Amino acid sequence: MNGVDAKHRLSVPAPLRDTIEARSQTKAVVLGPSDDAPCLIGYDLSYFARMEERLAAQFAGDFGPGRATKARSMFGLTEQMKYDDTGRIILSPVMRDLGEINGRVVFLGVGDYFEIWSPDVLMAQEGQDPRVQRVVKALLAGKAG
Repeated sequence: MNGVDAKHRLSVPAPLRDTIEARSQTKAVVLGPSDDAPCLIGYDLSYFARMEERLAAQFAGDFGPGRATKARSMFGLTEQMKYDDTGRIILSPVMRDLGEINGRVVFLGVGDYFEIWSPDVLMAQEGQDPRVQRVVKALLAGKAG
């Protein structure tokens, strides 16, 4: 469980930073809204490049409105941000709004990227894995970490 301070700073957990830096050789993360859930997703710059490749493959030279709509969704709503030596980023008002974030957050790794959730929003999701709920409850109670 990480907190967003009064200056809207948030620390990206060290294990995630290690992965980001190993994959992209930079201290930067890309954040954007999830297509599937009311949370933010974050990833390294190499994943961003793979997303561009998938978009190009999906539309195979078609530069029509369908591609533009998909590209706006994939890239137009993202922000690339560098983090400092302690892993802090500053969440913009747009990212806080898109992720429904106003206090504490939970980071969840989901393979090639990670999610940043407001714990209350995560707990309210129907069909949530009971193990995830148990861990989030423990984090909220200060019993895990």
